[in-house]
Amino acid sequence: MKLLRAMPGLVVLLAVTASPSVGQVLEGPDGPVEFVGLKEWNAQDLFDAIQELAPDQPFHACAAVMERELGFAEATSTSYRTMGSDEVYTIVVGVEDATRVRPRSIGSDTLVLPEALESLKAFGEEHPGLLHMAAQVLYVRGDADRTGEAAGWLGIDAETLAEVWRLLDRADRRRDEGLAHEILARDVSWQTREVATLVLSNFVDRDPAWHALVLSLTDPMDRVGGMASGVLRGLTASDVSLRPVDWTPAEESLLALFGGTHAWGFGTMLRALVATGITPEFGRRLVRERPDLLLAHAGAEHRGTRAPAITFLQAISGEDFGTDVDAWAAWIDGQPD
Repeated sequence: MKLLRAMPGLVVLLAVTASPSVGQVLEGPDGPVEFVGLKEWNAQDLFDAIQELAPDQPFHACAAVMERELGFAEATSTSYRTMGSDEVYTIVVGVEDATRVRPRSIGSDTLVLPEALESLKAFGEEHPGLLHMAAQVLYVRGDADRTGEAAGWLGIDAETLAEVWRLLDRADRRRDEGLAHEILARDVSWQTREVATLVLSNFVDRDPAWHALVLSLTDPMDRVGGMASGVLRGLTASDVSLRPVDWTPAEESLLALFGGTHAWGFGTMLRALVATGITPEFGRRLVRERPDLLLAHAGAEHRGTRAPAITFLQAISGEDFGTDVDAWAAWIDGQPD
């Protein structure tokens, strides 16, 4: 299944499959709507409330209504379209417990960027959305033929995508690795933090870059979290084996993500943890602390939503309970503190 476009909102895929599980699926105006992660809310009541508040708004845009009007601490909605069909399958994730949603603090400084990073930022401003699209196909970087193929999927000019790679190549390893971390810690501009997050892709041979990427997932600005999600997707989308990463220094950020912070990037984060060989012991520690959202995803009817959660559980447990969420919950409950 190849990703053609993966921006928050509407995602177009070559195929969408689902099989019976425990998701709460209702028939929406444009196709099935599946609700994931609900606790106090009933799916039908939430569906009706969204329809009443925003009757003309497509369901892939309902997250704002859930957060602003209905009191959700975090919400995300994504629609998947099967090629050749007008029907869409929408996943709505709702996080009701505000104590688990912990966006990171941002700084108040305005840092001066070197010419290479300033040029990358300006290029992104000139081509809105381009840097996000480029992040998601980082696995083709350095391969002209695959860059052309990816540009075709994304509906952009191959030379424009190649220019993003050239601008990234101009970043200075000695100076800009530390600067990217400093920007994320101190800079008030979300546009600058967004660019710094993309630049981190140059330095993933070192663990701190991976830690900073999951920290960026918790950024209070969705565009920065979206960039981090795109970079993680782009780094882990190919079949190339990635080196193991020690994730323990990023425990605070990971717990925030397992609690529901930036729920849109949850599956991507899980795939990155598995791809970089998270140790089972540390993974079990995270799950013991924050099991609910993981189990909710594992119980989704939509295959693409549940697969990363089940794969993660298999990786840290050595077990395979498939889509049996009760069995996974019992396994988690049986883990020692």
